[in-house]
Amino acid sequence: MTIKLRNIAVAATAILLAACDENTGSMGIIIDNDAISSSTETFQIYSSTCMLDSVVANTTKSYLGQVYDPETEAVVKAEFLAQFYTFEDYELPDNASIVKNADGLIEADSVELRLYFGSYYGDDGNPMRINIYELDRDNVLREDQTYYATEDLSAYVAEGAKPLATKTFTPVDYMLAEAVRTATTHYDNVRIRLPKDFGTNILRTAAEHPEYFADSWQFIHNVCPGFYFNIQSGMGSMLTLDVSALNVYFRYVSNDSTYVGISRFSATPEVIQSSSFHNAGLADLIGGQPQPFTYLKTPAALATELTLPVDQIFEGHETDSVTRARVILSKYNSSTQSDYALGTPQQLLMLPKAELGDFFKNHKVADGLTSFTTSFSSSYNTYTFDNISRLLSRLYRLKQATMQAEGLTAEQYAAKYPDWNKVVVVPVVVSTYTDPLTNVARQTSVTHDFSLSSIKLKGGSEPIDMQVVYSSYH
Repeated sequence: MTIKLRNIAVAATAILLAACDENTGSMGIIIDNDAISSSTETFQIYSSTCMLDSVVANTTKSYLGQVYDPETEAVVKAEFLAQFYTFEDYELPDNASIVKNADGLIEADSVELRLYFGSYYGDDGNPMRINIYELDRDNVLREDQTYYATEDLSAYVAEGAKPLATKTFTPVDYMLAEAVRTATTHYDNVRIRLPKDFGTNILRTAAEHPEYFADSWQFIHNVCPGFYFNIQSGMGSMLTLDVSALNVYFRYVSNDSTYVGISRFSATPEVIQSSSFHNAGLADLIGGQPQPFTYLKTPAALATELTLPVDQIFEGHETDSVTRARVILSKYNSSTQSDYALGTPQQLLMLPKAELGDFFKNHKVADGLTSFTTSFSSSYNTYTFDNISRLLSRLYRLKQATMQAEGLTAEQYAAKYPDWNKVVVVPVVVSTYTDPLTNVARQTSVTHDFSLSSIKLKGGSEPIDMQVVYSSYH
């Protein structure tokens, strides 16, 4: 509360005390009609489509596939790389109990990768072909480094490396019996066989260097740095992967019986998983002839930029308070007829354009001051940011303070800080936690939305109306 507001609060209290008597029928807050007044004005926001860059790939899921978006006529390609986790002080059965080959050496029976997915987009029988590469041991992914969703993942494969395996698959594995595929215990997955020697090397390393299995860091740096899953061909399907597993099968003897053992290592949130998205054909949607709409598109593709009329809002209202400023973004219904139209983003984040990269890199959440989240209303086909007045006031005060400190005119300030009054609206996924004692929900994370979505918002060449409410104190 400012000094001015405190003075008014004291005055209002004095008026209240003076107005109260033994007749409680008139009890309440009474303020002189001239003390506070409010007014409403409407301003116009101009919007445009902008390309997202430096999108932090901080998601616990991985994505694999290639699809066509009928809304934007773009092709979306998703690949990923993953490290694998081992339990601390992981141990195989005693070396003497493991069945050896004819030369008396430990040997794997087989080795495979399993990519488990809970959902997919597109045609369930569409064939996709991928190559699987082992990552470069001399360029291991690091926990202290930020990875982005538009990176070239092939940079983490040793130069000239050949794929360990190639796999052609469909989202639904029709090689399995229907009873198996539809069983409640079945978890859809892509099974990839790797060379037997790869598994044999892991088992022999475990026998010779058990310290390499003491934790995931040792395992990744000395045994298996991870894999790159690279799309080769196929169009029309995208998998959302929940977890990947590396299974090494071997035989061992116990109580004069031979059993099949499995050494399993999983790609989990404890180690790095990073998806990369490439959206081909989007450049034509940026700039060019203005259209009466803008785009929101995921994953890692298009956002909508808004230019807020900050100067106009405060012109003539320098001593007033902006108490409410509501922004409503309306979604156009899709004009395309397709069985595979992409979805609608369910949550949006608004924040200053200059703060976009820092927000996600530093794992921030919306603070209601410079950043705001909202959800899609299917009833009204809109996204409503109910009140961004604090952001408008902050942008205005920052401009005035910077102009004074640096001796700039308004024109010079706009030239030096061209994005000063620009915000971006980005599709996100918001996670919350509700305190069981207070029943108050708070955000725990706000991350980029990596699902498949693509919509048009009203705007572009047709400005968006924003209603602003002022309060004046006399």
